[in-house]
Amino acid sequence: MSGCQSTSTQDDPMAGLRCWAFRDEASITRKQVDYIQDRSDKGNLKCKIMLGNLYERGHGVSRDIPKAKALYQAVADVDEQAYLFLADLAQSGLDGPPDYVKTRQFYRRAAAIKDSASADLGLAKLMEEGKGGPQDQQGALALYLSATRSSFGEAWDGIQRLRARGVTLSAEQEQRYNQVWVGTAQSRLKRRMWRVQDEVSAVFKPGPEARHVIVKVQYQQGSALPQLSIEHGSGDSAMDQAVLKGLGEYRFAGEPLLPQGRKTWEVLADVHLKSR
Repeated sequence: MSGCQSTSTQDDPMAGLRCWAFRDEASITRKQVDYIQDRSDKGNLKCKIMLGNLYERGHGVSRDIPKAKALYQAVADVDEQAYLFLADLAQSGLDGPPDYVKTRQFYRRAAAIKDSASADLGLAKLMEEGKGGPQDQQGALALYLSATRSSFGEAWDGIQRLRARGVTLSAEQEQRYNQVWVGTAQSRLKRRMWRVQDEVSAVFKPGPEARHVIVKVQYQQGSALPQLSIEHGSGDSAMDQAVLKGLGEYRFAGEPLLPQGRKTWEVLADVHLKSR
């Protein structure tokens, strides 16, 4: 019976999520710590890592850095998150003087197990600053590009710092950079469109048949503020103006690398209005 219970615990897809959630509780309870300990003892990898993090922070338990390291090391070769925590610990000063050579090694090992934006970002910072090894700004740029998922945040900011120092992007890197920027612009615009659709539809109650307002949203070099113009109206000027006003709150994040001689980028926003 005990063997069956152990297998069930390891296979429970929610156990790791619960351990992660409990770890982030501001005032973790003894019962929650016991849950993490129990699942760790029964072989759940995520819970073992989370238990290590509790010991590293002294959160719900007495701080014990050697125990935290041992828990991380027990699963590091199969779960990149453990290597990420080992990297953080190595440069934190909690386990002796910061060791940036080890930090680099841990980030590389994490990336070898699984593509990891966190590992790429951490290693890029060290390479940019020349900590734990040679300074390599071109290498740091490549890693920041690999780590970035949107045209804002730490990885994107790292790219901008390096560009300001004169580090250049290859044609392939420019393509990746612009893909990230366009993807961010479009996803943020979609969220703004959905909100405008709901707000304007609630005010004007246009009926069950969808009415479309198509707006050209234009980026102009150097400005986060979009230039908006109606391409196709709904037939109700007040409704159209309400859509323009709502979309006017949208802002571009970051700047694209536009082709030489070009200073704008644009996309059409098709806003569907109807009563629910």
